[in-house]
Amino acid sequence: MRSKRVSGKNIEQLKQEMEGLKETTAIYLGSLIREVVREFGDKGREVVKEAARKGGLWQGEKYIRQNGIEERGTKAFADFYNSMSDVELFKIKIDESSDKKFVIRTNVCPYIKYWKEMGIGEELPEFCILATYYDLGLAQAFNPGLTIELAEDMLRGHPHCIYVFKEE
Repeated sequence: MRSKRVSGKNIEQLKQEMEGLKETTAIYLGSLIREVVREFGDKGREVVKEAARKGGLWQGEKYIRQNGIEERGTKAFADFYNSMSDVELFKIKIDESSDKKFVIRTNVCPYIKYWKEMGIGEELPEFCILATYYDLGLAQAFNPGLTIELAEDMLRGHPHCIYVFKEE
């Protein structure tokens, strides 16, 4: 049986390339955040959160523009989030969705094995909390009043990650 080909590559080659991209992303992000926090301490933590939030906000606003989305609010964000490719990558499940609150859960993270290998969890247990501000930026493109809490995360030893977006 012949393997299916995409752009001259078989599926197995594409899977290997995807794994390589995940590894590169994890190492780059992990190294960058760790070094900023090492060098600047609490100020570095705040810089990382704001940089991540602004990146997510930029992506969210771009998505809104490119897709002509007019609806705003927490529910509109929940609809957007459910349509993202990350939902499948992270195997995200919705725990709650309302006009004021959106809660998601996952027990899959394509990056965590690399962060554990790098020792990031021991050195910087709040690492995922800092990185999650990217998701806050995405949310704030739809509702600037949303906040985020990473109630549980696998890097800190929980069986899953729980993201809580709520309007303050």
